[in-house]
Amino acid sequence: MITRMGKLIVILIVCVGVQLHAQSIEELMTKGQQLLERGAFSEAVSAFRNVTSREPDNFEAQFNLGFAYLQWGRNSNAITEFKKALRYQPSNSEVWSNLAIAYENLGQSDQSIGALNNAVKYNPSNITARINLAAMYHNANQYGKAIAHYKEAVAIDGTNEEALTNLAKCLVSTGKFAESKNYLMRAVAANPSNAEARIELGNISWKNEKNVDKGIEEYKKAITAQPSAVAAYDALASAYEAKGDKAQAIETLKNSLVYIDEALQKEKVQNRIDRLELGDTQKGKGEGGTKLTTKSQIDDLKKELRTTERTQSQQLETKPVDIMGDFNDLNAADDNANPLDLKSEAKKKSADKKTADKKTADKKTADKKTADKKTADKEN
Repeated sequence: MITRMGKLIVILIVCVGVQLHAQSIEELMTKGQQLLERGAFSEAVSAFRNVTSREPDNFEAQFNLGFAYLQWGRNSNAITEFKKALRYQPSNSEVWSNLAIAYENLGQSDQSIGALNNAVKYNPSNITARINLAAMYHNANQYGKAIAHYKEAVAIDGTNEEALTNLAKCLVSTGKFAESKNYLMRAVAANPSNAEARIELGNISWKNEKNVDKGIEEYKKAITAQPSAVAAYDALASAYEAKGDKAQAIETLKNSLVYIDEALQKEKVQNRIDRLELGDTQKGKGEGGTKLTTKSQIDDLKKELRTTERTQSQQLETKPVDIMGDFNDLNAADDNANPLDLKSEAKKKSADKKTADKKTADKKTADKKTADKKTADKEN
């Protein structure tokens, strides 16, 4: 009787031990997810590493380990871990998408393009991978491939502003202005506040259709939609210069200054304002100042505008794609890596940018109104 009871106790203890072990893995996964969300990437790496050490074939943990390294900025480590994850699921589109981001962060564009091609091969509906792949081809001046992938993205989601707007820009690069305009109109229809699409419509109206007034109208709409859109002020000022309206160009550039935080960019705009004002002053005094609306100068401004716009629009989306679900709670074991409190700007950029833009726009609009009132009082 004693022996049989002893066996029963042993069996119960073993069963409880197995249950605790299973809970430990699940809680470690949950803890790792929570650490990722807080930006505690080294601790997240430790949590997922503990899981993979216990269950080497745990795909979810392996993927999240690569994901944590990617968010941390440890791209080489991320590549290593994503490749391990592909051993278990070689046709997983999201792993290939994240692997592409790690390659691109290291400047390995060919490997990134190869990974993105695999991502869309294994999941043709992966719209993020398609847009990223199209942007890579666009940057490499492979316009045919870029246009094809942008159009695939639009076919998946006909209201995707990023795909519509960037497709339009790519078409402009190939001289297909009418088709480009059609996609821009679709982008604006999807979101009337799409300042970037408005700017592109203004560029086509002014530079291709030679209708500077229509271009000015679109640039103004872009500013109304997004008061902090510095590129719209720059384009509007250039259009006013093309018309010979220096006063409006100067006023527009001054209005843009309150939305510029970067010192070098602000200095560049201020220098442009100074040149315009100096030209007006010299002309008024009969000193024969240099005319700033010559064809060569306007062409330079147009070229600068196009370069700026392309730089802003053709960047690979660097937000890692997390395909894992939620799990339950447990504390993760420590890792030897030094913890860094690095926030994932890419992960939060959409929500943070909207909030920051609104606060900045509200504050700077108020500052501008105060400045305008002081100017008006002074003139009176």
